[in-house]
Amino acid sequence: MKKYVLFIGIDISKKWIDAALTLNGHKKGMQHGRFDNTEKGFRKMLKWLSNSSLSNGAVSSSWLFCMEHTGIYTMPLCSFLSNEGLDFVLESALRIQRSLGIKRGKDDKADSKDIARYSYLHRESLTKSELLSPVLMELKNLLTYRSRLITTKKRYLTSSKELHAFSRKEDATEFIVKGSQELLDYVKAQIKATEKQIKALIASDRILKKLYTLVSSVKGIGLIIGVQMIVYTNCFTAFSNSRQFAAYIGTAPFKKKSGSSVNVPAKVSKLGHKKIKALLSNGMMAAIRHDKEINKYYHRKIAEGKSKYSVFNAVKNKLISRVFAVVKRGTPYVELCNYK
Repeated sequence: MKKYVLFIGIDISKKWIDAALTLNGHKKGMQHGRFDNTEKGFRKMLKWLSNSSLSNGAVSSSWLFCMEHTGIYTMPLCSFLSNEGLDFVLESALRIQRSLGIKRGKDDKADSKDIARYSYLHRESLTKSELLSPVLMELKNLLTYRSRLITTKKRYLTSSKELHAFSRKEDATEFIVKGSQELLDYVKAQIKATEKQIKALIASDRILKKLYTLVSSVKGIGLIIGVQMIVYTNCFTAFSNSRQFAAYIGTAPFKKKSGSSVNVPAKVSKLGHKKIKALLSNGMMAAIRHDKEINKYYHRKIAEGKSKYSVFNAVKNKLISRVFAVVKRGTPYVELCNYK
């Protein structure tokens, strides 16, 4: 990472942002300001930074903004900083919190100072964040919307079925069941319309269209899994290899070993992107059913006495490796077993 002079930690809320700036990471000398979470507020923040005694005339290209990833509340500021050509880092809230050690109490001002200190201490290892392209942001929003629709569909489907099966067939019950079915029909239609919109967006972009063709050539990777991987890897530029992505979603096994008393076999971590990991479970089952090589691998490992769940995880990692391989190679996946 390039050399920065001024480090700005930002704690983001719905209505405002708290900013703390430092040159050396010491909280005692930090300056703090609060601004509206709007473009007008961001411009006031830049003016405050430029006039600060700590900035001491340092050019804005030597500033580094750091903030926790808090979903949509971060988007206005990230877009503003990106348009202004200012460097920023979106960091995991858990990583920042665990780096602070024992902490008592909490408020927005203190949080912004903690983030500023974190950015200074880890300045050599932080990676500058890049905003997703507009089309990827649209895809991400559509995926989120579809996920909410799926949750709604499950909720109405389960409750109406149970009510119909275990309640007396009275007018109120029939009214609820009928209403639930009408809502279900609407939600299902919205899911199909959302998927159609996702396909249209992919078809409208040359790079996305090519990437999706490569990714979906791997058996077990369908529309939703493929698009999720494209979005969360930022078109496969955010991760250097499949192992990094596997660690990100929580399928990469890690062992624990210390001296002669601690020697725990490699296991997956509970930390990870659970949504993509869960989706890959569906892809994994499809691959076991329809991919001859993976089917053979799965049954061989089970016959060797391996745990079913460890084999499931290994299949997920195989799918991830295949996806990254076809993207790197630039050609669709080929089933080698067909040519043996």
